[in-house]
Amino acid sequence: MLNPTTLHPVRRTNKKQTTGWSAAVAGSVAGLALVGVMGFQAITNAPQAHAAAAQPSTSSTIQYVQTSPVAAVSPYVATARAAATRHGINPDLFVRQIQQESGFNPNARSSAGAIGIAQFMPATAASMGVNPRDPNAALDGAARLMADNNRMYGGDYAKALAAYNAGPGTVNAAVRAGGARWLAYTPAETQHYVHVIMGK
Repeated sequence: MLNPTTLHPVRRTNKKQTTGWSAAVAGSVAGLALVGVMGFQAITNAPQAHAAAAQPSTSSTIQYVQTSPVAAVSPYVATARAAATRHGINPDLFVRQIQQESGFNPNARSSAGAIGIAQFMPATAASMGVNPRDPNAALDGAARLMADNNRMYGGDYAKALAAYNAGPGTVNAAVRAGGARWLAYTPAETQHYVHVIMGK
């Protein structure tokens, strides 16, 4: 881009021209140069201002836990399967559940405050005596909770999963409202959670 000051070059004056005329020309040139510089700055700063305005606010951005597509290589898959077998639930479904929860990432943390590989809320983990940051303890606690949920809902594993995701209160309210179509009365996230894990 041209330097704005070169758009209005100062022409050399004849010594016979009056001092007043020279001062007027110089003043005009300085004014035009200033306008050019200001315009140049406005143009060059505009994309930066636009880029700043286009950035989303971090305070309004919802963060989600990202899951890994290669959970099968995690050393914790065998631990999850052993925990599921120990507590009498389906190991395959439990592995899918933990994959959905954290991608088998023991350091996962959700925007809602859920912690660790099994995404325990701190209060739930504390009530169960589980350290959510310890993958082995968390997987055992999650399998134990799923076994409890499964018994509470008479072996209806979909409801047990929904209770793990949204809480028993949400599931019970959905059953009252929808009967056999209870899942449709749960949050969209819970519906997706159950469908992905159960494969329906």
